[in-house]
Amino acid sequence: MHPDETPIPFVELRAFVSNLFQQTGVSAPQADSTAEILVGTDLRGIFSHGTRLAPKYLRHILNGHMNADPKPKVERETPAMAMVDADRGIGHLAAQDGMRRAIEKAGEVGIGMVNVRRSHHLGAASMYAMQALAHGMIGFTTTNTGGPSVAPFGGADSALGNHPLAWAFPSREGFPIVIDTAVGVAAWQRVETMRIYGQELPADWCLDKAGAPTRDPAEAFIMFPAGGTRGYGLGVMAGLLAGALSGGQVPSRRKRDDAAADSEHTFTAISIEHFVASEQFLDEVDEMIAACHRTPPQEGFERVCLPGELEWEREQQWRDSGIPLHHDHLALLAKIAEQLGVKAIW
Repeated sequence: MHPDETPIPFVELRAFVSNLFQQTGVSAPQADSTAEILVGTDLRGIFSHGTRLAPKYLRHILNGHMNADPKPKVERETPAMAMVDADRGIGHLAAQDGMRRAIEKAGEVGIGMVNVRRSHHLGAASMYAMQALAHGMIGFTTTNTGGPSVAPFGGADSALGNHPLAWAFPSREGFPIVIDTAVGVAAWQRVETMRIYGQELPADWCLDKAGAPTRDPAEAFIMFPAGGTRGYGLGVMAGLLAGALSGGQVPSRRKRDDAAADSEHTFTAISIEHFVASEQFLDEVDEMIAACHRTPPQEGFERVCLPGELEWEREQQWRDSGIPLHHDHLALLAKIAEQLGVKAIW
């Protein structure tokens, strides 16, 4: 554990975060669901998208940018798709509901796709892709959020959002295969994490506001796409699939860091049984896992892991030992708790 971290029991943290949301007018069941996602994200070690963002969401409710008691509405629907207006509610709740609807449709017709508009930031996209796993399905999530912050390939200014892309595949192993990545070289909240821990950015990650390369996380303003043309293409795809297809705007039409701006999401669930026998599919998943595990590690690597394996291991460990949260992370939570009249638990 880092010397600037304190282990916090996840059950206590979940109750604490739920209480914060309830103080802003969010109902107890919806506050519990939001806290479950945020703390669950921390449990997997994705601190950049977990409870550290709770103060931001709470301020959006207090400032009227986010609706504490939304009334979502299905605007269009067929057996395989739906278009939902989230009524500017908490993004995590809109996302849970969107994937739930996609799963129901996939169970009926094989594939379900649900787009959600007039929502807000949903945190870690993988948390919703993984909802499909309990139903023996494959899940996919992406979102269109924020203004332009990622440069197109070959460009020196931003034009794309740093959209996340997440897939989840069931397996017979203890861990599912979960891929959660940004179209930029990293999530912007990862850059913030590196700032908190006093780390430098790799030299080829970001530019500052003047368009000069920077290794200072506090000065980073424009990010390069991951894998050059690959991340560029995925960024274009995500903006169109989640944003334009939902009736929203692509990032270049939006202001950077606009708290009042909407977000749009898309959720897809795929029923394996509609395509192939689940056992046959899982046989191939087993072989892929085994093939990766039996690959000799390169120098500098202890072992070869599958996407999502390390996150699953952290979750198992930290459920018992507590979630190690940085002191700056805890200070942000304590500050908003004081504002809401809630006593910090640490």
